[in-house]
Amino acid sequence: MTFGWVPMNALRTSFTHVLPAGPLVILALFATVALSCNPNDGSPRVRGVYAEVAVEVEPAPDDVLARLRPTGARVVVRWWYALDPVRWRWEIEGVGSIIDDGTSLTVSDGNDSWSYDDRLNVYQRGVFRELPDRTVLSPIFSAPVGPANVPTIDEFIERWRDVGEMREAVRAGEETILGRRTEVVEIRSPSGGSVRAYIDPERMFIMRWVVDGESGRQSLDAEVTTLDYDADIDVSRLTFDPPPGAREVEAVDGCSFTGSSGGEGAFHSERGFLRPAYAPPGYRSGSSGSQGSHLGDCRIVATWSLLESSDEAYILLYQRLRAGGIPQTARAWERVESDLGEVFLHSENGTVRLVWRADEVVALLEANSVTVQELLRIAESAELVP
Repeated sequence: MTFGWVPMNALRTSFTHVLPAGPLVILALFATVALSCNPNDGSPRVRGVYAEVAVEVEPAPDDVLARLRPTGARVVVRWWYALDPVRWRWEIEGVGSIIDDGTSLTVSDGNDSWSYDDRLNVYQRGVFRELPDRTVLSPIFSAPVGPANVPTIDEFIERWRDVGEMREAVRAGEETILGRRTEVVEIRSPSGGSVRAYIDPERMFIMRWVVDGESGRQSLDAEVTTLDYDADIDVSRLTFDPPPGAREVEAVDGCSFTGSSGGEGAFHSERGFLRPAYAPPGYRSGSSGSQGSHLGDCRIVATWSLLESSDEAYILLYQRLRAGGIPQTARAWERVESDLGEVFLHSENGTVRLVWRADEVVALLEANSVTVQELLRIAESAELVP
């Protein structure tokens, strides 16, 4: 299997149009807890389960940011959990995705829970409340690999038949994953698309979850690639201590995001992000968008703006907040001289990319028909919007 680049928000928002949230999905909230522990040899240990999950998400047909997805990018989920009491740690790491690289973390110690994003260096406390007793959550939204939380395949099928609108859930054969026999359950939605769940019937553990969006909708493949059912876990992994300088945020109801855009040839504008004053002639404003924090604090954490011309040339500006600055993926590129300070350049197959930073904003410019000098001129004309 090859793994494409997955924006972190894709794991949170993908495929809700294929199957509405149900008993399994609604508990599988997007995880955000990164930062590895440094367990000491003398730390208390507990027996539990450790798993790694590889995730592949196909871009939606209208996904402008799919242009930024280089070959070799990947998303890996690392997952520890223990029972009595139920405790877990999720780490979702994206590597090779340019300025989206980073790890998000979620930890529950049995009494409290936290989410943390190492790109923003912020965390939220109390992200899970009043969970059903002994329920084990999946770290991937709409792809609940892990414990099925039902005792039999038949009950799994009945649960999905009872979710929301009428749907069909049937047995669809067997496959072997990591040496374990799995039964395949296919769930078909009347609105289009289907899901295949590969379940180890002895452990009632979902080893793979495949979404076939059909008709231009997104598809997803999440598969367990490592599974230790009797792992020796350092209990320090099942607690959370805020890293130095981390800021706590609280979820806010009723978020309202506003932005502005210019006219012909102008880039979209978002408060707190860069807006170039210069654009080459012959380009018109295309689509634009922004991404809010998955921590629910009503903050815009990323924004993008596309300029297009009549000959299919484009200029794409993508920005995101990164407390740690430019990631190593971009720092491996060629460094160029500029008044902006550190600027990194990558050119391949006629596509040119520039990465630079301004305060906590890291910006990426990509173009397929513009010279490096023109890209530098665009970048150097950009100022942060108050």
